[in-house]
Amino acid sequence: MLPPSPPPIPPTPPPRSRLTGLRGTLNALRNFGLVGLGTPRAGDYDSFTASDGQSVPVYVRGDGPPLVLVHGVGCSHRDWKPVARQLARRHCVLAWDARGHGSCRPVLGSITLARLATDLAEMLDHFGLERPVLVGHSMGALVLMQYLREYGTQRVAAAALIDQSPRIVTDEDWRMGLFGGCSAAMLSGLIAGARQDLAETLLNEIGALGGDWLRRRLDIDAPLGRLLRRRLGNIDIRPLLDLAESMAQADFRSSLARLDAPLWVVLGARSPHYAGLPLEAWYRDTVKHAQVTVYPRAGHSPHVSEPLRFARDLQRFMADHA
Repeated sequence: MLPPSPPPIPPTPPPRSRLTGLRGTLNALRNFGLVGLGTPRAGDYDSFTASDGQSVPVYVRGDGPPLVLVHGVGCSHRDWKPVARQLARRHCVLAWDARGHGSCRPVLGSITLARLATDLAEMLDHFGLERPVLVGHSMGALVLMQYLREYGTQRVAAAALIDQSPRIVTDEDWRMGLFGGCSAAMLSGLIAGARQDLAETLLNEIGALGGDWLRRRLDIDAPLGRLLRRRLGNIDIRPLLDLAESMAQADFRSSLARLDAPLWVVLGARSPHYAGLPLEAWYRDTVKHAQVTVYPRAGHSPHVSEPLRFARDLQRFMADHA
């Protein structure tokens, strides 16, 4: 069900709209393997082997009813750790590093939402999880939407989606994608630029976020700029760009309208992706039984900026519905 007579969408995003901030971009560089992640403590980690041979690391903590946390693009299980520490007192908490993120490298083959949904199903099988609660942030929320559409809700106690539209691109009939005005053509152009020259595309983005001081240091003739270009040149970005294309093509509006599992939707009022868009009303109108919470001070990652509140809210949701 779509909102009645949506106003025309703008042809381009607002001038300062960005996919992430400088801090988020630098964190993404770490999670994509450009800087070290450190050595994890072996006792908190496990792994499973997917059907195509990919080894997927999983952070496991606590005991009790299972709770699965799925991170977004450029993130890793580490983004969930403050929440996981709180909820592990009552739950067995599992958080993976998805293909191409954190310690899940090198990547075998392509990455798509369908492949990640299959990975999730195989992870549930490997750990023998009975009716877990699934929580996904950003891309992770899209992975959950893909999983629920493909595999249904028979094995799921409840689901939570964090700051994610069911369709990230906009057109004349849908204005609740990225920035309220990121068309499929615009996103395809960005992906094509990254396929042609990842270093220039990414460093231009970082430079625009960091201002003149950082832009000068990322110039092609600057020592830092030359170093980063060499390192970026060694990365096979194709699997992650395949994932971006998969996300751009995804549309989960119809399947969410048919969802029969308990659902909690969390939105950040200051999200650089969706602030000011009527996503709250869309979820309430489309998934009648959904519980929707807006964090007034949060951006795109309420579970990172307000982990204690998020953990308490999630615990209450699970107590009521799972």
